[in-house]
Formats: sequence, C-alpha cells, structure tokens
Amino acid sequence: MTAALIDLPPRGLSLLHANLPQARQQVEALSDIVIASGLKNIVLNVECGGGFGWDPGYLRTLVQKYSQGGRVAHVLFYLTNGPAARKWPTTAMEGFGTRISPEQFRHKILADQQFQDEFQELTRRLFDIIVEIHQAGGQASIVPQLEDNQTNKSFTMMLELIRTALPPGLPVRLGRNPCVSCYPGNEGSTPAGCFLEEHHHSASTDFTLKDGILSNDGCTYAFPGETPTSLPYLQLEKFEGVQSKTGRMNSMFILWSGKYQGLGGPITDPKSRAYIMPTEAEREILIEFLRKP
Repeated sequence: MTAALIDLPPRGLSLLHANLPQARQQVEALSDIVIASGLKNIVLNVECGGGFGWDPGYLRTLVQKYSQGGRVAHVLFYLTNGPAARKWPTTAMEGFGTRISPEQFRHKILADQQFQDEFQELTRRLFDIIVEIHQAGGQASIVPQLEDNQTNKSFTMMLELIRTALPPGLPVRLGRNPCVSCYPGNEGSTPAGCFLEEHHHSASTDFTLKDGILSNDGCTYAFPGETPTSLPYLQLEKFEGVQSKTGRMNSMFILWSGKYQGLGGPITDPKSRAYIMPTEAEREILIEFLRKP
C-alpha cells in the first residue's frame, strides 16, 4: 500500500538549471529528493530564456515526474534572466536579452517589434508543457524576468506580450520578481492580478508576502559542518521558520543552493560549471527539511 502524501503548502528545491544537459545527473538527483519527500504539493522552477540552455523534451519529462502519483505540480517558468543581464558587457550566460544593457532591453521591449516577437516566442514554446501541467491537475506560472531590471512601464509591456501570446483560456498565473536596488532605474510595482516573488536573505519571519512565492535565491544554505566561502549563507535550519511562515501566508517556498547551481567562485559559463551531486547525508537532511510543517 502506497503511503499517503504529506499535504503541506507548496515547496521544492530550486532547479533553475534543469534545461542544461551538463547538469542532468544532478538535476535528476535533486528532483528525486523532492519526490522522496512524499509531499503532495511540490514546486519546480526553471529558467527558460536560454541562460541554462533549452531542452523541452527533458523539461516535459521532469514535469511529468512531478505530476505523477497524486502529486500536484506547481511549475514556475522564468522567461529571461535579470542577474545575467545586469552583467551584459561581460556575462558568461547566453540567453534572451543578456548581451544588451537593461536600458536597451527596456527600450526594445516597448518599441521594437522584432524584439517583442522574439520575447513572445519564449511564451509560445511553453504552450504544450503548460497544457500538460493543467491536464495533470497542476498549476503553471510565468515570471517575465528573474530578478527583473524593468521599469513599471516595461514590465507591464512584458506582461501584455505574454498575455497576448497565450491561447485564450489557458490557465497561467503571472508574477513579478522585482529587484529594485539591483540596477539604476529598476522599479517594483506589482500590477493587479500579478503575484509577487520575493528573494529573502535572512532567517527573519517578519515578511508579509501573501499568495506569492518566496525563495532564498542569492543567499545559499549550509549543511551541518559546512562553511561556504564565496556566497552569503545561513545554516539550513535557519530557513525552517521562513519556509513555515511562507506556507502560512499561502505562498510557495523554493529552497535555493548556490553550490548545486555550480556557483562558488567567479560566475562562469553554465556549461563549464561543476554540478556537485548531493551526498546521501545531504539527501536525508533535505527530505527532512521539506517535510517540516
């Protein structure tokens, strides 16, 4: 007899790099941890703008994995990558809009028909996967840009381009992940009907985020006895209260790891990074963490 799934608010491990073939073995191991947690409501987040490549066949397989056995998959797609774009003169990441300045991006998304069409294609190529998520009883969400570099006007245009690219009646939540202090001119208003994603870098639980998404993206976690040397970090247990509070606010929680994303020194081309495999001890610790009420 199959054990009953644990009915907790949606949560999961960050898999922004899931499209990248070089990370495939590790992504499989991390997704196995999420499945092994026995949670009913699980979150999968993926960067789909090309920064970590694009592999729709594997992405569909991963979505199916998250949707089986009575699980409800909450799948979050980022269409473009703000952090990579802020380093546009020297960035090691390819992808939509990463080789032009944020100022140029804002202008082109507002006024350049070809650029707008190319952006809409990032949405159109997700159609079949989104339909499958919905048919399996899950929920698809789209954030136009991870840690965005947009003014309110350019962000509103990105939302409108996504909405007009989506087939009528296709159920997709749209959200914003602003990063107001990250680049000159960045703004952070969240339009009506648009959820908010916040990146939280402390153990504090005084946030008021409702019906959105919260992640520690940018502040990695450390396992017992581990001391990261190149990224801000907290011991994993410090995020237990954050995860719990996020659920009580009817929001989803995504646990991010710099180590598992191949970070730990100068940011290099994702294809050349070392994607460290979780140890058996780390696997057990993460399963226990995800099961925390």
